[in-house]
Amino acid sequence: MNTPLAAAQNLDPNSILALFSALGDVYFFMKDRDGRFIGANNLQLEKLGLSSEQELIGKTDFDFFPSYMIAHYAKDDAQVMESGEPILRRVELVANPDGSVSWYVTSKFPLYDKDGACVGIIGCMRDFERSDNAWQPYRRMNAVVDYINKHFSEPIEMAQLAKVANLSISQFERRFRIVFEQTPSRFLIRYRLTRASQILMHSDNTVSEIAQTVGFYDHSHFTREFQKLFGMAPGRYRKAHAKGGAEE
Repeated sequence: MNTPLAAAQNLDPNSILALFSALGDVYFFMKDRDGRFIGANNLQLEKLGLSSEQELIGKTDFDFFPSYMIAHYAKDDAQVMESGEPILRRVELVANPDGSVSWYVTSKFPLYDKDGACVGIIGCMRDFERSDNAWQPYRRMNAVVDYINKHFSEPIEMAQLAKVANLSISQFERRFRIVFEQTPSRFLIRYRLTRASQILMHSDNTVSEIAQTVGFYDHSHFTREFQKLFGMAPGRYRKAHAKGGAEE
């Protein structure tokens, strides 16, 4: 007699991928223990700038994302595989192939073989712009994120963000930390630096010009913060990641 467990063990993973491909706002991926992709749905392939799954299989995050983001992804992946506990509904900023950045709600789960051994992870992301439902748990911060997206190149005070959220400064900072797991000021710096890393990779603007574009008006402060986050100076980052970029 074919038991439910036996039926589950004989499932074709392609049928699961087909299900996720039919969901228009869900990005789905699978990785092995070494961080190599072993599957993804069509929306995830599109995000990575790929036309077929064959172009993805065997590659890692190093082939697609900025260096500091990779360290963050790898840390989360290792945590899920070692603990066996999923990461649920984490809000994070993800770089796109065209140099832009987008907000996602990400969940990751351990991937087990039929003997119960953890062989990797499976994960899914929901794009805030594609899915209104993804924003529901963070609705009060929606206006704050929109404000940062539109005004990151300008001076931004915490009082302004608190006013946008219709909260006192102390309430705003407390709730922001719960949602994004970091302070608003640190979040704003990381956001600006993420935008700067993409401009470095996709333009020939000088480092000083880029610093001002993303809201840093002190070149040395920008360089220090960039090096702290990415582990290298902006000019070196450009040389390492951009083809034909002019290093300052």
